[in-house]
Amino acid sequence: MCGAILAATDPVAVVALLKELGASKKLATMIEGESLFNDGTAMVVFLIMLEINEGEELTFGEMVGKFARLSFGGPVLGLIFGILVDLILQRIHNNYVLEVNLTIVAAYMCWFIAENTAVHVSGILAIVALGLYMTHSGKTSISVESEHALHHVWGYVGYCAETLIFMLAGMVIGMDHHRLREAGLIDDERYDSLLVIANYGMAHVIRFSMIMLFWPLLNRLGYGMSFKQVLLGSYAGLRGAVGLALALIVKASPKIDDYIKDILLYHVGGVAVLTLLINAPTTGMLVKALGLTDKTDIQKQMLTGVTT
Repeated sequence: MCGAILAATDPVAVVALLKELGASKKLATMIEGESLFNDGTAMVVFLIMLEINEGEELTFGEMVGKFARLSFGGPVLGLIFGILVDLILQRIHNNYVLEVNLTIVAAYMCWFIAENTAVHVSGILAIVALGLYMTHSGKTSISVESEHALHHVWGYVGYCAETLIFMLAGMVIGMDHHRLREAGLIDDERYDSLLVIANYGMAHVIRFSMIMLFWPLLNRLGYGMSFKQVLLGSYAGLRGAVGLALALIVKASPKIDDYIKDILLYHVGGVAVLTLLINAPTTGMLVKALGLTDKTDIQKQMLTGVTT
């Protein structure tokens, strides 16, 4: 369960940095797309592991069937919502309030039906499929006057959601740590801290190993990566809002032992903090060192007229 949580990556900061540095759009799309499906798969595995940890007994066949339902049912539901939203948008003309509200309500209802009804499929994969459909086909149904408002509203919603998750996780971890310290239940903080650092290091080793494993297949399929891009993709696997949200779900479960909930949240939060403090600030330097920018600093100064 902890492994499934730590597998979920958050590429928002890295993708924004790649765009700012002028890296290739293909590389940014690969990192972002991999993270979207990675998060969806991690969520499916997490839900199965969560049920097992809560005491539910599942046979191997039941686990495979559950995985298939969550993995394939989510995208189907997302496509259905995408088609419905597209049809409704075609009947709304130049009304940015209705168009923005429709996209927000559709995303929420898609998630709610996927996760909280008898349908019970993967909400993350449903939302990913909905977003991909809207980008590919439904985007043309959005009026030009509404695109600006839609972009900024969703940007603000995403910023608030991520900030809220980090604040909640920080407060919960802080309060739990203080409670355990007061109760004398923390034996050796240094040991847990070393384990967090070890998890951080192993996460990079495993991510690099898996990308290298599929590297020949990517090249054979025609969507190849250079070894420099492999290094950047391995280093750019930041942990963030998705992992913290899953850890908070575990924390809210009444069927899991308190010690497991506390230590899992501590490790997930610790790895997320390390990636944000180490990987995020240094990714730009790595991109420049590997020569993955399309524009040099001098070219940027000539184009923008701004010197650094």
